[in-house]
Amino acid sequence: MRFGGKLNLLSSLALSVLIFACGTNEDASIPELSNTEVASVSEVTTEGTTENTPNEVLGASQQTEAISFEKRILPIIESSCARCHTGDAPGTTHALLETASDVSAYAFAVSAVVEAGVMPPWPASNLSVPFEHDWSLSQQDREAVIQWARSGGSIDIEPSTKIAASEEVHHLADFDQEMFPIGNYDGEKGQSDEYRCFIYDPQLTERKYLVGYEFIPDQTEVVHHLVGYRVPKELRESADLKNFSDGQGGWSCFGGTGLGGSQIGTLNQMITLWGPGTGAVEYHHGHGLIMEPGDFFVMQIHYHYDVEAPADNSSFRAKWSTDESIIPVELIQYFAPAEIPCSVTEKGPLCDRQASLNDRLASYDGEGVQANMILDLCGYSPDDFSHMTGGYASSTCDQRASFSGMIVSVLGHQHGTGTTFRMTLNPDTPEERILLDIPRWDFEWQFNYDPIEEIIIKPSDTIRLECTWDRSLRPLDAEPRYVLWADGSDDEMCFGIIMGTRT
Repeated sequence: MRFGGKLNLLSSLALSVLIFACGTNEDASIPELSNTEVASVSEVTTEGTTENTPNEVLGASQQTEAISFEKRILPIIESSCARCHTGDAPGTTHALLETASDVSAYAFAVSAVVEAGVMPPWPASNLSVPFEHDWSLSQQDREAVIQWARSGGSIDIEPSTKIAASEEVHHLADFDQEMFPIGNYDGEKGQSDEYRCFIYDPQLTERKYLVGYEFIPDQTEVVHHLVGYRVPKELRESADLKNFSDGQGGWSCFGGTGLGGSQIGTLNQMITLWGPGTGAVEYHHGHGLIMEPGDFFVMQIHYHYDVEAPADNSSFRAKWSTDESIIPVELIQYFAPAEIPCSVTEKGPLCDRQASLNDRLASYDGEGVQANMILDLCGYSPDDFSHMTGGYASSTCDQRASFSGMIVSVLGHQHGTGTTFRMTLNPDTPEERILLDIPRWDFEWQFNYDPIEEIIIKPSDTIRLECTWDRSLRPLDAEPRYVLWADGSDDEMCFGIIMGTRT
């Protein structure tokens, strides 16, 4: 592979990502890059570097210390790549790494996505508190992979040596119920990405506690990601009306379930996020999510149809308890405005904020548009964002924690134009803790993050949310509009959830 200037590097990296990624548009954090640098990938250049032929690269490798594939690279592959890229795991449709020779053949692609921070997918940076099941690579491991690939990607073991994941995906050893969607969806190869909401009904007749659960993707070639919601029984009629509304099971959705309800609909009931390589969730120490009679789940599944696949029938397994001594896991949500004016180079009627707001309200039958509510919550007005006409926007909001207890997990949420996310406990004080820092936001890689240590919060504590956006990430054919806090794919959000148990 020849490295010349800007175009060669970017083209090669793009090819590597397409070949290697578990899906599309995957990004993870590259801590050493600033947000400005991340937003300007096109500025990356290799001008001034030496162009190498394969023989010259091999010659260069002889001048550096040889890296043993068996002792140095194989453990990294088996701990960080094999779960997605061996067997029938979701990433195998893009890159199958069954043997040592497969890894060697993909050496350049592996190196490119590792160097770019695209793989393995772990958006949280090391500014965050330490988390369980951290997939990220250390700087030393990244450098080893890059140097190994640049020196030729050779292997010092039998080429047919099988690659085995050092940590298997965790599955529920036993479960009480397996739910299937009320209706299936069957897409077609080549269609645009589909975000589809489905009803999963546990048919509860008494209060129960969800103490463990696992999403089981059916058509793994096209099931890309999932966001799961706990939905109160009051919204069941609305869900039934949407189901099959276009002739297929479920309904199109994006930012939320589209079911409305009080305040911000069901966003404050987002309980789980799934992506390739994610396994079961089990609450420990006698914790569980409370579910009342008639409550149900809505699963938003992201389908990516780059291959043909039958209708999907993914399931959701649940482990229940009726023990009233279970300590409920509560969901506490925090918000910041999403106000993203048109840039000075954009013109159109929807660049007027009120016109854009009216258009969104009309599109969503008066629901699913939370922009003004969140401005009021955070003490802002639209004028506070009117100067952000350079194509970039940002917001921040401090709120009382309003909760006393221990943090179980944290998550953040934005849409497609988001670039950074941060949630901080007690900012600008000696007790400051960055609960979650994502320096390169990617909608496709959203996770629940479980802190390793016990972090206690008090009602008087402060939670700060900070988000940034880049308008250039909107679709090229999108009509210019003032982007607001709302449910749709062309809208934006900035919110975080802390799952915790009261003390």
